[in-house]
Amino acid sequence: MLLRVLKLFERTTRAIRLTDDGLAYYKVCHQALGNIQEMEEALTGHRMPRGVLRISLPYSYGIKRVIPLIPQYVERYMGHVKVEVSLSNALADFVKQDCDMAIRLGQIADSRLVVRRLHDAQLRLVASPAYLRRHAVPRSPDDLQQHGCLGLRLPDSGRILPWTFSVAGKTNSEVAIRPNMTFDHPLGALAAALSDAGITQLLDFTVDDDLRSGRLVEVLADFRPAPQVISAVYSGNRNLSAKVRTFLDFLIEAI
Repeated sequence: MLLRVLKLFERTTRAIRLTDDGLAYYKVCHQALGNIQEMEEALTGHRMPRGVLRISLPYSYGIKRVIPLIPQYVERYMGHVKVEVSLSNALADFVKQDCDMAIRLGQIADSRLVVRRLHDAQLRLVASPAYLRRHAVPRSPDDLQQHGCLGLRLPDSGRILPWTFSVAGKTNSEVAIRPNMTFDHPLGALAAALSDAGITQLLDFTVDDDLRSGRLVEVLADFRPAPQVISAVYSGNRNLSAKVRTFLDFLIEAI
């Protein structure tokens, strides 16, 4: 029987790094050790989270809602668990990166995953008071043709997202807009709206703080579309570890 010798490391005079085979071997060993630890926790009823919790969060939701809460979680468990955050909107990235848990918006249909609903998010149409003083407040979605609209462009396709309303009994009716400014990130549209540039449609967790402070005002509230679900997602092929279980409980309590 012939044995193939695998080279796991590449060494230079200045550094040492894993080869592709070495990286693959490391990932398998890392997952195996994690599975052993999770099984021990399940058998012993040990609930103290330990190790590294890797979570994947949508950009705006992570920045606005979850990341400000993470220090409280780490402090609660006295530093026994460390948290690594990856910001991404793609479900595929969560699966590929072998994160422990992700939070995602919208419906998720993947039999490999467990989906735990956290709450709903509502799209809101907002503008600054200064902008609305200079322009007539829109009374229906048709009036938006006379306004400066701040649109969102999908980075992958370049398509401008239509705005969604509840119009004439239709729960989600899409209205095409012709924005005078476009952004590939909701926080860009938010910054422009706060600078009196126009009207934009963003999810409530992005604009809640500014609505409460009066820096932004909601318009066309009677035309809000149906809400979108926000869910915690984790693999259904592994035992639920203490770190994932406690972070889920913490999120539900905090949010």
